[in-house]
Amino acid sequence: MKKLSKIAAIFFALILSVSCLSASVLAADANVTIDMDTTYQTIDGFGASYTWYSDWLTTNVNAEEGYDWIFNDAEFNILRFRDLNHVGEEYQNALNGYPAYSGYYQAAVARGIDPLVLVTSWGQYDRDLDFVAFTELDDEGHTYYTLAKDENGEYMYDELAQFCVESIQLFFDAGIPVDYFSISNETELQGLHIDEQGNARDQAGFYFGPEENEYHCAYWKAHLAVYEAFQEAFGEFAPSITGAEVMADSVGIMREYLTPLIEEDPDSFEVIAHHLYGSPNTPQSYSEVGEEYSDDYTMWQTEWYYNEYINHAEKMANEFIYENLSAYLYWNGVWTGDVGNCLIEIGGAGEFDTIKRNGNHYIMMHFSKYVERGYERVDVANDSKSTVVAFKAPDSSRLVIVAVNNTQEADNLVFDLGDAEITSTMGFQTLGNENPFLYDYWLDTEYDENGVELPAQSVTTYVIDMPADPDYVAPVVEEKENPYLGTPVTAGDAANDAADGEGASIDTVTLVVIIVGAVVVVAAVIIIIAATSKGKKKAK
Repeated sequence: MKKLSKIAAIFFALILSVSCLSASVLAADANVTIDMDTTYQTIDGFGASYTWYSDWLTTNVNAEEGYDWIFNDAEFNILRFRDLNHVGEEYQNALNGYPAYSGYYQAAVARGIDPLVLVTSWGQYDRDLDFVAFTELDDEGHTYYTLAKDENGEYMYDELAQFCVESIQLFFDAGIPVDYFSISNETELQGLHIDEQGNARDQAGFYFGPEENEYHCAYWKAHLAVYEAFQEAFGEFAPSITGAEVMADSVGIMREYLTPLIEEDPDSFEVIAHHLYGSPNTPQSYSEVGEEYSDDYTMWQTEWYYNEYINHAEKMANEFIYENLSAYLYWNGVWTGDVGNCLIEIGGAGEFDTIKRNGNHYIMMHFSKYVERGYERVDVANDSKSTVVAFKAPDSSRLVIVAVNNTQEADNLVFDLGDAEITSTMGFQTLGNENPFLYDYWLDTEYDENGVELPAQSVTTYVIDMPADPDYVAPVVEEKENPYLGTPVTAGDAANDAADGEGASIDTVTLVVIIVGAVVVVAAVIIIIAATSKGKKKAK
């Protein structure tokens, strides 16, 4: 019996040794090590701009399907809208309760999304407003609009600030809360009379310079004036003003606009917003921006478009890794046909025009579908040929890995997740080829702890579930009702208003008063006629 016990002990010891050896071999073979205990930035979310052409979807018979693509499939939680306060004929949309914007906002809420709203001013407000002036030619040969000067020769920052307060109140009146506001879009570009691709613009832009001179006002002074006006008007419900929202992700350009603002009032903004046009867009350039600002401010990328899908995925991953980005927004969420740049393409403004998803919709999904607001980026030691970024849930119950193989050869990845206890996995993959319009999107694939092969030109998302951290305590969020918010138009009213340009429907009380009044008038007429008729009979 003792002999059998000895044999059993030796047997189990051998099994344990082999198991440990296998584990150590597996760890030694791993070329991607993920440390869930080392965390970086917290994610705010993903989204797109819904500006020009986006209203077409709200009146389309396939609107609900389009909303499903945006909020159920991609799970976008950030909506970027355009300020239409005193912007030509489009101003009527603001006065009517922003029916199209309300349609998107309500569609998100109906699908369980609590959306963040960023409103950006393109500076296109009517040129006859008192605070707008025209600079025909400055000392560098540029033409643009800027702030007018008052009778004392001072730029009219306060007048602009009150105008921006009105802009926010128009959104609030429509029942749309505004979380973030940008006073200018691609700030450094507006004085050059060109767009983000270097093409000449039809109209001169509205320009805020880095500093004030005789030709133009200063961005930082305008920012502070609007910030103070927001605090006075809305208190704790005031939107947070983004820092600059410049065109290029370049530390040099950002310094020009942000340094004087930080020196004057570093607490006047929380988020630095930027686009990706006209900048190197390399790990080094992202790192320069991140090292300069990400310790003190939250970094958002708020606009980019291009129809290079695998390159786009790699760009996104590198932004999160090297710049410590917290939010990523695409440009044209819904747009007319544009060679596959937009996320959702719509055939026209007609009720029955077709809608379809383009490649970047799925590229965004590889990140946005499972990386939720509140997730944190975790440390990845990567010796593979692919770009790998990973995020974990606040309670550590889910790990999301996005791996981009932007090479011409397959890449074998072996992951070391430490002592993680995997309970279930999912995988989704997009395969590229020479024709960007014939990619295979969102295919099912499997995670294998012994190793996975990533095809050339592919994007893969792995969703790995595990037991939650028993010591995690969710933060208590105090819900406060915004007293400045009005009642939004209904989804049906939004569609009708967007289609015919009319305001919100007459409320019930007004309708009853009109009907009762009409009945009284009709009754009075009948009585008068009857009395007149009776008088005539007596006269005979």
